[in-house]
Amino acid sequence: MKYANLIFEVMKQVYRVSPRMFSRATVIYLAQAFLPVAQIYITAQVINAVTGVLTRGETPLSALYWLVLQLTVILLGIALSSFQKYTERKMNAYVSFWFNLQVSEKLSKLPFLFFESPESYDKLQRALRNLSICGINMVFYIFSIIQSVITLAGLLVLLFSFHYILPIVMLLLIIPLLVIQKKEGASRFIVIHQQTASSRMAVYMNQLLQTKEAAKEIRLFDAKDFLLSRWRGIYFKNTYEMLGVERKNMKNRLVVESAVTVFSFSILAVFIWLGSRVKLTIGSYVALYQAVQDTRYSIQNISQNMGQIYHDGLFIHELFEFLDTPVPQQSKELPMAGQLFQGIEVDRVSFRYPSQERNILDDLSIRIKPGEKVAIVGENGAGKSTLVKVMLGLYEPTSGEVRYNNIPIHDYDPTSFRSKVTAVFQDFYRYELTLGANITLQESETDDWKSERQLTHAIDKASMTSLVNSLRDGVSTQLGTRFLGGRELSQGQWQKVAIARAFYRDFEVIYLDEPTAAVDPLTESAIFENLMSMTEGKTAIFISHRLGSCRQADRILVLKDGRIVEEGRHEELIEQDAHYAEMFNKQAQWYR
Repeated sequence: MKYANLIFEVMKQVYRVSPRMFSRATVIYLAQAFLPVAQIYITAQVINAVTGVLTRGETPLSALYWLVLQLTVILLGIALSSFQKYTERKMNAYVSFWFNLQVSEKLSKLPFLFFESPESYDKLQRALRNLSICGINMVFYIFSIIQSVITLAGLLVLLFSFHYILPIVMLLLIIPLLVIQKKEGASRFIVIHQQTASSRMAVYMNQLLQTKEAAKEIRLFDAKDFLLSRWRGIYFKNTYEMLGVERKNMKNRLVVESAVTVFSFSILAVFIWLGSRVKLTIGSYVALYQAVQDTRYSIQNISQNMGQIYHDGLFIHELFEFLDTPVPQQSKELPMAGQLFQGIEVDRVSFRYPSQERNILDDLSIRIKPGEKVAIVGENGAGKSTLVKVMLGLYEPTSGEVRYNNIPIHDYDPTSFRSKVTAVFQDFYRYELTLGANITLQESETDDWKSERQLTHAIDKASMTSLVNSLRDGVSTQLGTRFLGGRELSQGQWQKVAIARAFYRDFEVIYLDEPTAAVDPLTESAIFENLMSMTEGKTAIFISHRLGSCRQADRILVLKDGRIVEEGRHEELIEQDAHYAEMFNKQAQWYR
């Protein structure tokens, strides 16, 4: 993206957030642009008027008039500066929210497979890091340049009144300043870009040392020194690399800015000598002095802001590049019918994770009838959880396709499809919200739930009624320890919450990936009994390592190395005395 297009895109996005705030900021910056020139002119008049009063006995009214006018301009500048700071902070809050919203919206539309590669995490990290830059700073830099250019134009006219060569000489000073600013921006970008992966690792190491989830193992295994050492090494390696760049930039900037300053003061020295010949008044020389200094400041400000725009543009380009990441388009947007009347078909599906050579699923075909209860079993790494994610449409198959009601899953409208399926994952998420919000995932108060009866029904099916009754605030109880008044739950209780979350929906198909891994045997039995009664007429696919729970399934699929090697009812598979029977007997011996 070219810089002109990039700047235009940023300005368009910021204006889109709040046209009123954008317009207000523009007016404030423009008004401030004229104040320095007015201040110089008025200062010269004040000095000349006061000189006349003190040396020639002139009336003080003129001096007082200019003094009051100068006070008015100063107060106006103070007021505009205050309004500018408030407006900038307000715009920053709104625009930062806007870009965070855009990133979140984009993430929700990208394939779930996006989260399976380090390159994607690097890309996301760069986009998130650039939010603070793109939040508003670039717009303020542009405003500041426009303001400085207007101020500079007035100052150059003022300098021209002293000598025509002065504006030309002063403008030439911007060239070395722009060169050095561009070099600084490029050198910083290169280092920060190269450090993306190591910076993520440093943040990860630091978070491990600060989170409750990792604290117990860090203390038990005395891992603090190891993690601190890793974090310290990465942190200071990155820091010293950046400081090396900044040290070089500092030297270059010191030389250039010192040369510009010496040159501008040389001009003032020349005019001291010329002043004795052309009889400059004190006020005129003060105006010249201030004009030269303000011109230098304006030129430095323009070059610094242009350098910042160049520097930030390199980063913001990555943000827009992320936001422009292509999203797979649905070939059709079909609504999913109310009932699963033709079942589910997995047709010769293969799947491979990014940058892996081996297929996790290999030419797999399954047919599941409407209302059928199917258990999928197999050893760790057989591809069970991956298969569930493919059947849910979270992963796009490498080859083959999944069909519901004889329609490919990617032809359905995603919202319509997801309203008919539900799932409990073995790596379910613990939302540190109220119990009710954990289950419904809706922005509602307790007495405004979509259906209180539906919530109670889900709680009952997850066998957690006694837990809810034991909580002081019932479903309004804050869960977790991160926030005030939170109640921590056991792993098994959290898993019940995840199960209730799945049961809350009015589904046609339910997937349960190790739904009872952390609950006790009695609860597990109750949950599966509830599952069978609750899913009467519904289709259920569940994964379990506890093969005893599979006895209630209509059919058991045995997965090995990404392929179905056996299928049938429990008794049939035991009679075959093959892979399933071997796994079942190994588990059974622990209970004998």
